[in-house]
Amino acid sequence: MFEISYDFISIGEVLTYLKKENITNVEERAKYIQDFIDQAKESTGNPYAFDRYLENGASTFMNVVTEDSGTKKECILWCVNHYLSLNRNTNVIEKACSALRQFGTGCGTSASSCGMSSLHKEIEKKVAKLVGKEKAILFPTGFTANLGSISYIVGKRDLIIFDRECHSSIINGIRLSEAKWISFKHNNVADLETKLNKYRSLYENIFVVVESAYSMSGDLSPLKEITSLKKSFDFYLYVDEAHTFGIYGEKGQGYCYAQGVTDEVDFIMSTLSKATASIGGFFASKQKYCSLLKWSDSYVFQACITPADAAVILASLDEIENDSLIIKELHAKNQYMRDLLISKGFNLGDSKSPIIPIFIEDHNKLRMAVNELYQKGIYSTPIVFPAVKVNEGRIRLILNYAHTKEQIDYTVKVLEKVCRKYQVI
Repeated sequence: MFEISYDFISIGEVLTYLKKENITNVEERAKYIQDFIDQAKESTGNPYAFDRYLENGASTFMNVVTEDSGTKKECILWCVNHYLSLNRNTNVIEKACSALRQFGTGCGTSASSCGMSSLHKEIEKKVAKLVGKEKAILFPTGFTANLGSISYIVGKRDLIIFDRECHSSIINGIRLSEAKWISFKHNNVADLETKLNKYRSLYENIFVVVESAYSMSGDLSPLKEITSLKKSFDFYLYVDEAHTFGIYGEKGQGYCYAQGVTDEVDFIMSTLSKATASIGGFFASKQKYCSLLKWSDSYVFQACITPADAAVILASLDEIENDSLIIKELHAKNQYMRDLLISKGFNLGDSKSPIIPIFIEDHNKLRMAVNELYQKGIYSTPIVFPAVKVNEGRIRLILNYAHTKEQIDYTVKVLEKVCRKYQVI
């Protein structure tokens, strides 16, 4: 094991160093990463030192977190996106079991090779109706839904203008496309308008890509303002609803619906692994665009999601539709926790969704705070580069419907104590 010549605190800092020093050789990059992990395991209390996993999956009760060392810890979990906690809903689980008995396990092939079942077709119809589009098509994951859709639907004489906080799946889809691309300042409609004005006449088509809620900062997109630009500029609008589908709108239709801009949005995408507690993703638009995307690599060359996973999606959508209070209660808890955090002096930025960021720029303080929270039974992964900018580290709390008031109160109490100790509030 060689000596590292840089005082790394996190994997993020290792990656930053490799990029800064232009270290591109695979052997050298791999050795830096492995050396950091090996040294971290020798030190005490480093939250990056362990490959942690959940003993019995995410639960509505205390979760047992297990480390590579075999150490186990009961924790309140704040890092999963099961916003409505339907992954433990008894009706949802029973319908998944029933689908297993009827349809078997995996599909065995892609949708284009007849891997779909009646369950998959039902999801497509239901989702399209919910988000107000002619047609929806399923992808095996939300990541590949973005990857396949963006890379395939945009042409080489087009320009993509995307919010600079867009998810990695969007960025990778953009990079795989033949189009030119630029970013605009996060949620800055004026900057977007400036770029539209500058570039619109230079390209055959302009595609604007945004998220309805941003996964690292928890803030919501100004969709009304963005769609209003269509009166002056001719462009396609692509909205990723991964963190809003299922939890906005009275029946989970999403944030586009809640903002009344569905008709102005050309393409709606979402994952199905969050509010609907399963796996997969969808793209919804006019019939002709969905027909086009059925020839994308992500659609043609991936096996379909399993029938049991499809049954979970349908059952989750039924639960959301039949229980109008579940969404309201999630947002009520979100407001309660936010008010409590703000009263204690926390700066939550512009976040509004059930994603609540606690900003800690100093990686060393972030490391110590996260580890101390873990020791006190509060678990959330630290967010560092490359997920966010180098100086924008944070603790990210993801609120779920099943979090109790007592768990919220305890978490905020401990969080305040720990953050005051390290002088980050």
